[in-house]
Amino acid sequence: MSFKKHLIISTLVRVFLIYYGEVQDSLSDVQYTDVDYRVVTDGANHVLALGSPFKRHTYRYTPLLAYLVLPNLLLHPSFGKFIFSLFDILIGVLIKWILLNCYRSNKISIETKLLKLETLNNRNKYLIKRKNEILNSNNESLPPKYIRMAELSAYCWLYNPLTMIIATRGNGDCVSCSLVLLSIYFLLKNEQTSTQHFIAGLFLGLSIHFRLYPIGFCLAFYLATQNRTVEKWHDIVRTILQPNAKQIALVLGTVIALGSSTALFYWLYGYQFLYESMLYHLVRKDTRHNFSLYFYLQYLSSTFDVTILEKILTFLPQLILILMLTVRYGQHRQTLAFGLFAIAFVMVTYNPVVTSQYFVWFLSLLPLCVKNFRNIGIRKAVFIPVMWFISQGGWLLPAYLLEFKGWNTFEFIWIQSIVFFFSNVLILQMLISNYDIAYNYKID
Repeated sequence: MSFKKHLIISTLVRVFLIYYGEVQDSLSDVQYTDVDYRVVTDGANHVLALGSPFKRHTYRYTPLLAYLVLPNLLLHPSFGKFIFSLFDILIGVLIKWILLNCYRSNKISIETKLLKLETLNNRNKYLIKRKNEILNSNNESLPPKYIRMAELSAYCWLYNPLTMIIATRGNGDCVSCSLVLLSIYFLLKNEQTSTQHFIAGLFLGLSIHFRLYPIGFCLAFYLATQNRTVEKWHDIVRTILQPNAKQIALVLGTVIALGSSTALFYWLYGYQFLYESMLYHLVRKDTRHNFSLYFYLQYLSSTFDVTILEKILTFLPQLILILMLTVRYGQHRQTLAFGLFAIAFVMVTYNPVVTSQYFVWFLSLLPLCVKNFRNIGIRKAVFIPVMWFISQGGWLLPAYLLEFKGWNTFEFIWIQSIVFFFSNVLILQMLISNYDIAYNYKID
């Protein structure tokens, strides 16, 4: 089957899930539709009345999300779910485009080096012409097996039941994920011009406006655009203080997109926008729907103010890991995708608040790394997702009993949060140890 047919099938599956969700919502106490979808729709209702979406209690998103689901009120209540599902499909398409570009870039690099050697020994006009064609072309044909690998990686997203359910329940995180992938696509394009880096910065800044987590990718994006390899920590400082044209364009695009969108909505909605959509997430507590290792600590201290020392000790481990992963994988274009995946994985695992929609942050990046895990083996390839889902299921059971049955299962949820945390740490360790840092393929 062609890739287009798979896109149609995966789209139809999502449409089915949306309509199934409406049936479940009407028959069951356990609602299929995400509570956040109702919050965003209520926010859109305030916008439609020329008011602020933040008048809706617990609306803590960018106002753009409320604008995006305005058709919920004008056309159909589930219209926003269809919009989010389209972004969900777009992620699958972007995964294929990025990987094809990576393969094509490597093919051009290999052929250029070979032709350079041949040209040095033989000043043949054909070889010189062929070299120039390669350097100026971004559409070099690839062997079918590499196109197939890019498509299979996209299917890992398109047919992932977890991501399909999250999008069709009405969660908008797929919007920020698609913006992150668009920024990666333009950053890694073969032309390597300042214009494309400026566009990559625009998408990166917009993704940060939607969700704060891509701010952890900024240093990796910046280092991947440098002309030299960073070997020591003082080299990072030198790179920051002596940026090249592409880095300046990247930073400029990010600042313009993030700054203009933030300034616009601050002008429209004031400090309430700034606090609810950004600052709140730095001090947020969630004592009922939280996979985090810090869940029970937040529950026991819910009536106390968070101290500065507590916030430092909470965020310091992930900050150190993010810096280490950035320097290890973020400074090379070939390993940037895995570096971003590992950074997102750490941010979710170590975050004080972890909900199921956060998982799409790293799941949208994982398919970009599949080609580098060919040596992981069948046993580990099966063990990793099975362990991940089982550790989640162990948490969901006591959480369900707490939420819907009113049982006091806080301690059981805490124990399962610990299990889930260490499962994630083990999974990341296994993926890092089995990741082939070099491109795990050869161009025939």
